[in-house]
Amino acid sequence: MTSSYIEYLCRNSISYNDKLTASEKESIHNFQHEILACQSLDEAMSFIWENTANLIPRDRIGLSFIENDGQTLSSIYYKATYKPILLDDSYSGGLAMSSLQPIINEGKIRIIHDLPHYLDDHPYSKSSRILVAEGVRSNITLPLMIADRKIGFLFYSSRHSNAFDMHHAYILMELLSEMSAIIEKAYIIDQLKKARKDYLNLLSFVAHELKSPLATISTMGYTYLDGYLGPIDEAGKTTMTKIIRISGYLMNMIQNYLGLSSLETGEMKFSPSPHVAFRSELLDFVIETIDARIIEHKSKIKIHSPQEEVYLTVDPDLMKIVLTNLIDNAVKYSFEESEIDIEYQVTDKFFRFSITNPGVGFTKEQAGMLFKRFSRLRQKGLEDRKGTGLGLYLTWWIIQKHEGNITAESEPGQWARFSFILPLDLPAANA
Repeated sequence: MTSSYIEYLCRNSISYNDKLTASEKESIHNFQHEILACQSLDEAMSFIWENTANLIPRDRIGLSFIENDGQTLSSIYYKATYKPILLDDSYSGGLAMSSLQPIINEGKIRIIHDLPHYLDDHPYSKSSRILVAEGVRSNITLPLMIADRKIGFLFYSSRHSNAFDMHHAYILMELLSEMSAIIEKAYIIDQLKKARKDYLNLLSFVAHELKSPLATISTMGYTYLDGYLGPIDEAGKTTMTKIIRISGYLMNMIQNYLGLSSLETGEMKFSPSPHVAFRSELLDFVIETIDARIIEHKSKIKIHSPQEEVYLTVDPDLMKIVLTNLIDNAVKYSFEESEIDIEYQVTDKFFRFSITNPGVGFTKEQAGMLFKRFSRLRQKGLEDRKGTGLGLYLTWWIIQKHEGNITAESEPGQWARFSFILPLDLPAANA
């Protein structure tokens, strides 16, 4: 039985446009077009709050979503003209057997003209009790649905009794489809962003936790191979060499994952410094760092430059990542016992660098994929060369931050070359 202080308007295919004034029709038309630009839930709800103010009297709006279990209703947004707020986004309750269940099932708008009276008749309604304690005296409830998919509810509330009437329901019914679609889209985008951030934070945490133990394993391995722990036999040498190689691969993978996490979360800082010595501070340092891999692969690094030393304005930490990835890739994908050529020089207003290795290489079509995140080429004969598909993506990003450009070229089956140029006039971070 419907009480005198409650009214309902069923959601159906009937348009209520003929019941609206010309001014209301114009406002609704503008609303329906402009809300499409909203990209986050906060943006969508702020837009709804501000752009329905001239149509719907309200002191408060609230948004609740039906959780995946279909039984739990959780408050996720609220905004009000008053304080304190007692029913906030920490509230959740069961949907089954509540008065909201038939509203979403039947797709109808509900108007409660006298909320304290409603609470007297529904003393077990926890949310109504909290709202009355806030000073709310009437509200209007909108079921958010797309086709038959039930999303949740949008609540308009007022601190005055009888604030809403059927005309307000007509207006909201005209807006309901757009609001439902945009609210769901914005919520999904927010959830995806949160999931992505959580994933990157977890990735960073796990990588950090693994980094030190792996470094220790590698150090202990070299200590053993260098004979500091006593005589070593051939089997022990072979086994320890494999352990070091695997540790090196894992360390490289961890460095790339940490780099990705820092980049994607905005924690990778770009701080170019002036007068950075390219050869001594960057190139020689990196070659020494990955010397074990170079020796293991029986590769030789040949450096060619008309200038013994050049000084650049770069972020030294980020450029070490660039050189590590390029040299490590050249070693990894070169033929064994091959010579890897590194060339660098300053010409005009640019610093130019290239690294060439004999190897399987890649096609022109594959070259376009190399700098994409998680992109790995499937090359015949290189199935055992493992990687994350992140190194060249990070390298590309760092070169872009330096306002430079990086390219890849190859003669398939013979050689591969990566080259980058950097401007010499890049301003320093403290300039």
